Amino acid sequence: MAGDTFDVLVVCTGNVHRSPLGAMLLGSWANRYLPPSASGSVRVASAGTRAPEGASMGRRARAIAVALGGDGRDHRATQVTEAHLRAADLVLVASSRHRERVIQLVPATLRTAFTIREAGRIAANFRLPAAPRSVAELRAVVAGLAANRALGSGDDDIIDPQGGGDEDYLRMAAEEVPALASLAGLLLGMPQAEVAAYRNASYGPDLIADRGSAPPRGGSGRRRA
Repeated sequence: MAGDTFDVLVVCTGNVHRSPLGAMLLGSWANRYLPPSASGSVRVASAGTRAPEGASMGRRARAIAVALGGDGRDHRATQVTEAHLRAADLVLVASSRHRERVIQLVPATLRTAFTIREAGRIAANFRLPAAPRSVAELRAVVAGLAANRALGSGDDDIIDPQGGGDEDYLRMAAEEVPALASLAGLLLGMPQAEVAAYRNASYGPDLIADRGSAPPRGGSGRRRA
């Protein structure tokens, strides 16, 4: 948690599907929507609680990222560490079990760790007059999320698609992307029309169509997302 940067860490299990997709979208949106006074200070990374270190992003998860304007070709799986968690101003996780794990590792994340769907659900209830313009204002948004955890309820987990078929990856996108877009509307200044557009774009088989640029699946072993 450096004084002059706002660090976001997205966590899942293997760091090959859910968390790299989330980090890729949030990083892209921060650059696109935040004013220059804030965007240059935002750093977004991802890691896994049981990451196969150095593994590439899953083929279908990367296809989804490409469909939504991302890439992922340079992603390599990273194991989450206590140092990662201590440095983060906001920790977004794929499931309630991941939140329990990061709090176990670094108890101080009790205030800064949210499931992706929880953060999106809280953020959808608020509007800011303008996008945050500084690291201090970004941190104030996180504090506001923490102060309103009781708002709404629902299933906080995003499906782990590893080992599943296309329908599992499509379900992952449908559960993850709308929540990320809602969060981006509050935290990153994404216009509400584009929040709605990303929600709509997160559904449908075209998300995992063969786009040519997606890398072949590496290896034959089972990886956790």
